[in-house]
Amino acid sequence: MFKEQKSTTIEQTKYIHSGEIGIAAGKALLASSPLGSCVAFIAYDVKTKTGGLAHIMLPGNTTDKATYNKDKYAAPAIDHMLEELQKKGVLLENIEVCLAGGANVLKRPDDTIANEVVSSVLAIVKEKDLKVKATTLGGFERRTVSLNTENGEVYYTQGDRNTKVLWKFSKKINQNKGITIE
Repeated sequence: MFKEQKSTTIEQTKYIHSGEIGIAAGKALLASSPLGSCVAFIAYDVKTKTGGLAHIMLPGNTTDKATYNKDKYAAPAIDHMLEELQKKGVLLENIEVCLAGGANVLKRPDDTIANEVVSSVLAIVKEKDLKVKATTLGGFERRTVSLNTENGEVYYTQGDRNTKVLWKFSKKINQNKGITIE
């Protein structure tokens, strides 16, 4: 599904499915299952080479305290992932973010869930004052996304097209144009 850089050896691949979060460091790849209306929230710290991926299905927060999987909602998923990153020694001020997904893959004019998930995630990012470096959001095609924690590259596919680099987290100034919303 994802091509890895020849200069980087991946020792572990973690697939993150709907309603899940994953954390990794070093020579690992975090890869989402296909994203339709869901949004992948990718967070990375270049200093520790530690990152996380949340596959967010629903906007906002759950009102049911007994909800089995709170990580399918935007607010608890992002909070949980940030807590897990902090447990690995990541400082919140070092975190940079990429976002992917949020497509209306069924092409229904009255289907608003994708927009609601995107809006919810963007509101949480703003509230937490996180730095968004790049996005690929909206449209009508499914996406997949992955994070190589060793080299800080975020890859994505859209529809049936080839894998592309969305962003390279780096201590240097990035030449990528940054945020794109389709």
